[in-house]
Amino acid sequence: MRSSIRNQILIPLVAVQAVTVATIALVAARMATNNVEVQVTDRLRGVVETLGRSNFPLTSGVLDKMRGLSGAQFLVTDDAGNLLESTWSGLDRLPTNLRTLPSRTSLDSPGTSPKVEINDERFFATSIRSNSGSTLLILYPESAWQRARWEAIWPTLALGILSLIPMALMTGAVAHKLSRRLRTVEGKVAAIASGDLRDLEARRSGDEVDDLIQSVNQMAGQLRQLRETIRRTERAGILAQLAAGLAHQLRNAATGAKMAVQLHARRCPSFESDGSLGVALRQLALCEAQIKGLLTMGQSPGQSIARLDSHELIEDVLRLAEPTAKHVGLNLDHPDREGPHEVHGDGDRLRAALLNLILNAIEAAGPQGNVSVSAVIEESFARFDVIDDGPGPLPELAATMFEPFVTGKPEGVGLGLALASRVAFDHGGGLSWSRVDDQTIFSLRIARDRFEEGEPDEPNPGR
Repeated sequence: MRSSIRNQILIPLVAVQAVTVATIALVAARMATNNVEVQVTDRLRGVVETLGRSNFPLTSGVLDKMRGLSGAQFLVTDDAGNLLESTWSGLDRLPTNLRTLPSRTSLDSPGTSPKVEINDERFFATSIRSNSGSTLLILYPESAWQRARWEAIWPTLALGILSLIPMALMTGAVAHKLSRRLRTVEGKVAAIASGDLRDLEARRSGDEVDDLIQSVNQMAGQLRQLRETIRRTERAGILAQLAAGLAHQLRNAATGAKMAVQLHARRCPSFESDGSLGVALRQLALCEAQIKGLLTMGQSPGQSIARLDSHELIEDVLRLAEPTAKHVGLNLDHPDREGPHEVHGDGDRLRAALLNLILNAIEAAGPQGNVSVSAVIEESFARFDVIDDGPGPLPELAATMFEPFVTGKPEGVGLGLALASRVAFDHGGGLSWSRVDDQTIFSLRIARDRFEEGEPDEPNPGR
């Protein structure tokens, strides 16, 4: 049978509290009762000893005063059992059940004396021989004895009960609060199972429930990242299929156009003096490189891994992008050419990625702008920096610019940065950007030891 945590906490604690309070109350009540019994016995014993040692006659007036002090009824009889004096009005002769009482020399506790019933009322009866030769009968009402005991007990019991109630209420409140917080966590886990991955706000009380909430939030965050990774992977897969299919058709057309221009150049003697055909060939080469980059998006990482010199890789790409830079009227530079700097990677894919970054930088810098490309070799990474002095990306695109089909250009498609990001990802690195001193820097990082030459590896899931 299912039992809630609240009941598992509340019932044992309240039971322990109740037993503890009851035990303390009973012990205290017992001690209070004993004290009352001792007080009643001492008071009654003092009255009886006074009467027993007296040499003055025990008149009804004396007995009435003693009754007022002790609360007991007093009867005086002679040796023949005749009633001489009494504090009991209306009693003219000694009741039969008092005639057989044994005589004592002192009074013990009334609670240990024999009980007699007179006129439907019960008494503790004691018979004591006085110095005057008469017999003194002491009748202490059982009701007065019980009342004295109860008056001693009930304050202690009441205090115990009044102490137990707030303790139980406080325990119940704590158990209810804890149970409610755990139900909140349970509801959040159920919400996560149904797809709601929002964080649950913690109360910062620093207890184990807060630790549990933090763990649940951490799980939700990891699931959000995993869902985003899956979404991007799915989009990247669709993009790769789309790009590969489109690029295959475009490559055929570009190859045919390039062959036609080259054939014309062989047949036409004026080719050397006609610069337009050379421009056309360079543009077709640029188009062919971009198409090749789209084709490589559908390939598995490591299919064409080779040793590459980083500066030669940059020079190859700059030769393709130089006509575009001259057409715009822009300065395209490659500083820090000391080397060589060897890296392992897929040359075609890296060229396509750098080409897209450089063409984006040329377009961002605009006429009279400056674009520089450099390679930096770190301990375990090689980094290619493409720097331009343009205005930088739009702020609203900063978080999503590396996703497919995200672009701030009216005529843009949004595939260049996505292609470069995918290439960096497949090479064990990542693509990032920053804005420093009015310059935009796109950094493509690849792992230097990502692949052994000619051997594919699994992609790194993190960037």
